[in-house]
Amino acid sequence: MNFIKTSLCLLTGLSLIACGKTTNSETKTPETTIETPIAPAVKAETFNMAILLEAAQNGNLEVINGALNKGFDPNTRGVENRTVLMLASFNGHTEVVKTLLDSGATIDLKDTTDRTALMYSCTGPFAETVKVLLEAGAQVNLKDNHEQWTPIMFAAGEGQIEVMQLLLDAGADVNALDIDGESSYDFAMSNNHEQAAAFLKPMMKQ
Repeated sequence: MNFIKTSLCLLTGLSLIACGKTTNSETKTPETTIETPIAPAVKAETFNMAILLEAAQNGNLEVINGALNKGFDPNTRGVENRTVLMLASFNGHTEVVKTLLDSGATIDLKDTTDRTALMYSCTGPFAETVKVLLEAGAQVNLKDNHEQWTPIMFAAGEGQIEVMQLLLDAGADVNALDIDGESSYDFAMSNNHEQAAAFLKPMMKQ
């Protein structure tokens, strides 16, 4: 299994680029797709929505607050149906995550790849972001419907031991299996994260 962190790209000028995650059934290698650019005559409402999504991606709290104060939906979605909360979580922008949650963002919404904000936050060294999401009620054992991956599998695949500990403290099932019968330990091993694998091994069922 070749587990590669999902790339999320957003607004570049007026081009909306999606680095979407699809999978090859044998390698589990994400493939990249590029969306059609937004036309120059894009409506103001759409452009403002894109600015909100970009602000979440970049952690621009001032823009986020301004948009929310103007009535923008904290569950605004962009490419692949990813919400502003997912984008902020993926990049570890904890203060933006807090603001969105305080403004009513729905925590366990899924995008078109069936990932949640918590799953995205687990792919990086973002323990504080993960902690905020867990304390807000994110489901720690929720699986995506495609690969049956759980948040701890995402963390294990990236070797994020501190994040895995937070998930375990919140009740993560370390022995959960994906569609191929692989566990978080297998994710760590197959991606050469030896320390993460050693951390998980004592907890695995024989």
